[in-house]
Amino acid sequence: MKFKNFLTLFLCTLVVSFSFAQDKKKDVAVLEVSDSTYPSVKVVYDWNLSSPEDVKQALNYIANHIKAYTQYAPLEDLEIVVVSHGPEATIFAKQNYQKFKDQIERIKSFQDSYGIKFYICYNVIKAFGFDKEDYPSFVILTPAGVAKLAALQEEGYRLVPAITHDFKPIKEKYGKKK
Repeated sequence: MKFKNFLTLFLCTLVVSFSFAQDKKKDVAVLEVSDSTYPSVKVVYDWNLSSPEDVKQALNYIANHIKAYTQYAPLEDLEIVVVSHGPEATIFAKQNYQKFKDQIERIKSFQDSYGIKFYICYNVIKAFGFDKEDYPSFVILTPAGVAKLAALQEEGYRLVPAITHDFKPIKEKYGKKK
């Protein structure tokens, strides 16, 4: 009889433990991945960043976009263009190449590897005192960045606003604690 009580107690403990473990597993986010997670799409990144230094983070967003398609969808189903019409347009100027060399080389790599086009607003570069000869041939100057954004949307491109943030203080305050 003692063995039967022990066995019953053991089985009840096992069932409760298993149920508790299952409940814990239910409180975990699910990664949604299916054939339709990332459909074929054309996107235009709207760059009107607060400073030229923000380009590094904005390029990370594009890299993450490419990575999502590389891992979860056919990459050929993704077409990306960038329209720059803010202070960041100054990084493309030949005179600023050395200061922003890493970002410019990464941009050229995106163009070579993924065919990403970078449109730069001619109105903005003129506002900073630049002209056509101050910019390299790998960028495309467009008369007005906002007009180019509208034209690309009319061609079926989906607008992706590039909003950059300083993640460090947020991570320190709210990020996962070790």
